Amino acid sequence: MKKLNYLLLLFLVSLSLACSSEDENPKLVEKDVIIEIAMDGSYDDYLVTFSVHSMLSGTSTFVAPVLDQPTELDWTQVIEQGNTYTLSFEPEISTIAATSSAPIHSLGLVFNAVHLGTDTNDSFQPLSATVSVLADGEVYLQYDYEALPPGETSVPLAEEITIQ
Repeated sequence: MKKLNYLLLLFLVSLSLACSSEDENPKLVEKDVIIEIAMDGSYDDYLVTFSVHSMLSGTSTFVAPVLDQPTELDWTQVIEQGNTYTLSFEPEISTIAATSSAPIHSLGLVFNAVHLGTDTNDSFQPLSATVSVLADGEVYLQYDYEALPPGETSVPLAEEITIQ
């Protein structure tokens, strides 16, 4: 009987070891990521803010985004300790693009536009934008953004994304 209990105990221990934590902690999928923002409407009448934060690889390695477009600008605020990169500007071109400097598994982004209060005419169109997140060159997620007309407070687009 003691041998049977011993074998049963040995069986339970080996069964628990066979059910490793590998199933509980799935592998992180990491890809090269590009964030592209295509604006339309009277975008030059707005102050645009685009922020990338929490761009991570591995278990907790910060990855810096590279601002590809507009080419003549740099990030207006960089907080490296917080892994936050922000661009605030009055756009002259309709495209913003940023690329991860290494493959990542997650990121956060914020996009917002506030009307500058300039006079509008009959041709004024509120800013609209399509925000695309590409993973390894293919569209992974896409968001539509609509700025509110002059005098109203726009609601920012804020997203936390995990690449799978």
